[in-house]
Amino acid sequence: MASTPHNSSAEQPASSLASRLNDLFATVAYVDRGRRREYSTPYVAKAITDDPTHDTTVSRVYLNSLRNGSNTNPTISVLRAVAKFFDEHRQPGAAPITAAYLLGDEDGDDAEERELRTMLANHQVRAIAMRAGSMNPTMLRQVLAVIDALESTSNDPLDDVDRR
Repeated sequence: MASTPHNSSAEQPASSLASRLNDLFATVAYVDRGRRREYSTPYVAKAITDDPTHDTTVSRVYLNSLRNGSNTNPTISVLRAVAKFFDEHRQPGAAPITAAYLLGDEDGDDAEERELRTMLANHQVRAIAMRAGSMNPTMLRQVLAVIDALESTSNDPLDDVDRR
């Protein structure tokens, strides 16, 4: 996620929880009457608290203390709830947002894992992967052969031409 956090790098190291959290507030937004708007701290805190899928509660004051760096040790349940909110509101096709991202643990991930997470953000790719997970080895080889065939034809210069 390339963006500029709200707080200056002089205030916080680039890899801090507060910096990553502010980065999410700055980059994960919604459109209101054609204008891009960031989610407010009180809105996110209320949405997390009101989420029926978990029992985590977060006040706006507590969330603000995470954003300004005065609180640097939240529970994993708080991190998961914050990540869940931003993940559910991210742009389609953007890499998933996880508690590991907020902790800075994703820095150790290799490029293949990051690419996999980005690709699995697409619901069609996820649907194919989920169906493939229940196939036997013979079926998997057949599906891979079809994908290979499709990939080799996708380089065809006539792909750009309407072939009715």
